[in-house]
Amino acid sequence: MAALALVALAASGAAHAADDADEAFYQRAADCAAAMQFDQLALVAQALSGTPGLRPELLTLTKLGFAYVGTAYLKGLRDPRGGDMLKAATAEQKGWPAARHTALVAQCRVEAQKVYDDATSMEKWLVDKKANKRVDRFLSMPAPPASGASR
Repeated sequence: MAALALVALAASGAAHAADDADEAFYQRAADCAAAMQFDQLALVAQALSGTPGLRPELLTLTKLGFAYVGTAYLKGLRDPRGGDMLKAATAEQKGWPAARHTALVAQCRVEAQKVYDDATSMEKWLVDKKANKRVDRFLSMPAPPASGASR
């Protein structure tokens, strides 16, 4: 009986460790998605204001964000919690200095590229398809008023 209790305790400890790792991943995904989304929207504003040649960079940022978000989804994160985490990360980052934002985005791009590279070919296809669709939708929007995004 004691052996069975130890096995159950070990299993719950492993499950708790996995839950903790997933929670840390969810938070990092939200933080990174929020930071990259800021840059993504800034690129959209520039493109809609007439700056040519931004689609490749916009597509890259969108793919990397979707890789993080998609992996969090596969690990079990769902809305409304996922959306709430993204909103909270976005709100927290609003007051950050540009250097802190730039450093986070640089780290997140490296991490998200690894997440993308580690994905299956089917997962990559889904991310690529969704990212292309999102970028097409962004670039077909009407041009915003002259204010634009800045940090």
